[in-house]
Amino acid sequence: MNLAFVVHPFKPSSLRAVAQVGRLTAGTRHSVRLWAPALDALCGRQDYAGEADGWARSDDVRDADAVVAMGGDGTLLQAVRLIQGADLPLLGINLGSLGFLTDTPEDLLDTALGHLLDGSYRLDRRMLLEARCETPGGVPIRVVGLNDVVVHGPRARVLEVDVRIGGASLGRTLADGVIVATPSGSTAYSLSAGGPVVSPALAALVFTPISPHTLSQRPLVVSADEEIEIVLQRTASERAELTVDGQPVVDMNVGDRLVVGRAPRDLALVVTRERTFYDTLCTKLGWGHRGRSGG
Repeated sequence: MNLAFVVHPFKPSSLRAVAQVGRLTAGTRHSVRLWAPALDALCGRQDYAGEADGWARSDDVRDADAVVAMGGDGTLLQAVRLIQGADLPLLGINLGSLGFLTDTPEDLLDTALGHLLDGSYRLDRRMLLEARCETPGGVPIRVVGLNDVVVHGPRARVLEVDVRIGGASLGRTLADGVIVATPSGSTAYSLSAGGPVVSPALAALVFTPISPHTLSQRPLVVSADEEIEIVLQRTASERAELTVDGQPVVDMNVGDRLVVGRAPRDLALVVTRERTFYDTLCTKLGWGHRGRSGG
């Protein structure tokens, strides 16, 4: 198997994890490549001691049979952008702390990689978003993301948008911004903004206003078959920023139109252990834990 690795180069344990993968695959028929920018950054660390020596460079991870992201959720989201909609299995190894998406901890790296290499794993299909930003007379910009699409004003300035869902008007929203999230992204920015937790087994979109100026305006869960259309009507500085999975995409000007819907292809997340979404919620959010009583 040909594996491409996307590694967070500055996590304290990144070099250790790379060296571990090298030992596991040495002398096997499997080939490992490291995404070129991550390889350069790792080799440039002051504490580098040859852990990535012998690794091949990968300029395009889509040439691999499977992709492994080692870092945190941000690293996995970066791998999703690099895959760009290709139907490749993606395994996330958590080298950090929280990790909703990269749920396999570093101490299970050997086991998870072994399952990936021998094919004893299942795929968790996760819905992806496709955002299309249209400017009057311009060429539409299309971006795919796993977690969310966000429109917000610069420096937390208020903006006004016209919103339509499934062709029906919701009127105008006055807020610090708006979020359109997938079920996977419902536990990210949307949750912090007061949105609901949605099981990734559902095909849905979550529309969450950020600090809306009308208190009756609440988050809304809609079918993934519907598109959400957002037209920028007014901002304090006549522009807003569009981000996808936390990464800036383009500045939006008054009159620009954003259409968000389900992407044509889902993401194939590799699952190598029996752990449910609800197990992750309880672990990461501390649900159901009781303090010790005295006596």
